Amino acid sequence: MNVEKFVKEKENKDLDFKLELPESKKVAQLVTAFYNSRGGKIILGVEDKGRKLLGIKEPQKAEHRFTQIIRHWCRLDEEPKIEFIKYENRDFIVVHCPKGKDTPYFVRGESKPRVRIGSSNVIANKEEIARLYREGSSKSQDVFPVENAGLDDLDLEKVKKYLKKSELTKQLNNGYLSELMLKEHFIVKENDRLIPTIAGILLFGKNSHLNITQCEIRADRYVGDSMVEWLDRKDIHGTLFEIIKLTEEFMLKNMRTPAKVIGFKTEFRTEYPVEALREAIINALVHRDWHSSNAILLRMFNSHIDIISPGELLRPLKISDIMKDDYIPKSRNKVLVEVLSKSGVMDKRGTGFLRIRESMRKWNLPNPEFIEKQGFFVIKFVNPAIQKIPVLDESKLNQRQKKFFDRGIEGEEKITTQQYIELIGCSKRTAIRDLNQLVKLGVVVQKGSVTGRGRYYIIKVTKGDKR
Repeated sequence: MNVEKFVKEKENKDLDFKLELPESKKVAQLVTAFYNSRGGKIILGVEDKGRKLLGIKEPQKAEHRFTQIIRHWCRLDEEPKIEFIKYENRDFIVVHCPKGKDTPYFVRGESKPRVRIGSSNVIANKEEIARLYREGSSKSQDVFPVENAGLDDLDLEKVKKYLKKSELTKQLNNGYLSELMLKEHFIVKENDRLIPTIAGILLFGKNSHLNITQCEIRADRYVGDSMVEWLDRKDIHGTLFEIIKLTEEFMLKNMRTPAKVIGFKTEFRTEYPVEALREAIINALVHRDWHSSNAILLRMFNSHIDIISPGELLRPLKISDIMKDDYIPKSRNKVLVEVLSKSGVMDKRGTGFLRIRESMRKWNLPNPEFIEKQGFFVIKFVNPAIQKIPVLDESKLNQRQKKFFDRGIEGEEKITTQQYIELIGCSKRTAIRDLNQLVKLGVVVQKGSVTGRGRYYIIKVTKGDKR
């Protein structure tokens, strides 16, 4: 391990520097905060403020003291791994704290757990404490009952349709239907009442958003790459099946879809592969933390798309594992995974991220970025080519120029004056005047000789660029 590499990083949610071990309780607070968050490293032997690599005296003694502290002050199901590093003739200790599996973890004598926020170890608030208990439980989140909901909130015809399609049963009288819904965790029994679960409402609710207000995707298409002004926005509600369909329609409506003539065929291709975006939306809906009151956010910009979902990855799952396809899939919501898998909407074997990257590769686009920040998981799709495309303002075009772009021009396509004449049906003088105006607007670039047969034009926009 290169200590110098880590020293260049700032202290953050995953990293903490200490010149030597602090007093016992502070060590315990730091360790439990890492275990309650997403894990992290403590590097001993580094001056906190100046980041000077001074090393630690008597590392074996420090390691022994550290072990005694955590065994006395904390109750951990797995102890941190301690690594001794020799660098430039100085001794350093790196303490590797994993993300705890049995959260929350407490410091002896403290009634509330601590979490890591930025570079600080702070007492968890009510929402964070509830999340820690949920994540520390092996119980699927989506089997919890929905408060103030009843059987009347479920569309039983949708339930029957699913049960028939998935071939779980052919016997669907009301008595047997209730038994099957209990078995499939769409409802639970409490005080002799049948109450819909989170999964039941999300999958088969009549008005899912009324029972679970965070059952929505807030979709925005912004002008350019800032959030100052938007072109289109929609709060998308419904069952998960309906939300997936409506979100796909919103994305298609707000993406450029240029056409390109290849041989005798005209091919249409969206800015991003729809399969990849759809898979990311399904991932956000199925694996999100449904106990969080936040909605999923879809933010579409000129050069990128962000899909922001409440709930970080479940440990021990890490972003580096996802990128290498070296992981066992984990989900907070096992019922949702099962139902959407049986419905043919997703693959419960955890191949979604792989399919997203494969779709992007076929489009010659970079892999999406996976980001964890402050309780959210973000998938960011980037299209470098789009950043180079200027905006086409149709209000500045005449009818001939509009006709020219309406035929489905592909960005970077080559066009000559003669081709423009044949397409529009105008004189050579008019064609040259129209094309020169497009050059001034920045949507066409003139190439070749200034005059004569060697002159041609490169199109810099597509039909879908009417922003």
